[in-house]
Amino acid sequence: MRLPAALRPAVLCLAALSLAACASQAVRTAPAEEAPIYVLNLYGDENGRNDQRPPSLVLSEFSTVSGMSWRSWGPERAVGVGRLSGTWCLPRCQDHPYGATVTLSDVVPYRGDGYFTRYAIKASLPAAERETADLKGSLPAPQDE
Repeated sequence: MRLPAALRPAVLCLAALSLAACASQAVRTAPAEEAPIYVLNLYGDENGRNDQRPPSLVLSEFSTVSGMSWRSWGPERAVGVGRLSGTWCLPRCQDHPYGATVTLSDVVPYRGDGYFTRYAIKASLPAAERETADLKGSLPAPQDE
């Protein structure tokens, strides 16, 4: 069936609008979700638990941060501020921990999720404590047994 010449521009216009609507729908589809990013947190759990934006975090056998307020979390790094204490500053920092900025980085994949595996701390510490504080290091990550 052939359309009358007067209707052809209108039909072509409707067809073009339909294609444009379909194309814009394809563009609007959500991107594939990124894997959740965790830190294996040993605070209050010697076996560790998957945690995101924890209020307290064991960084090493010598250092812990508490009162954390996370400014960013993933996908490549996390940055937060909190209070740093550890065995290297006892007894002074037990009641008066140091203000610190903590950066977590080096995400490794594990069973479809990501885990931060490195930390770095910026804090104003007395020189004697700065020498013994572990201000950067490795974080534990889950492993198959």
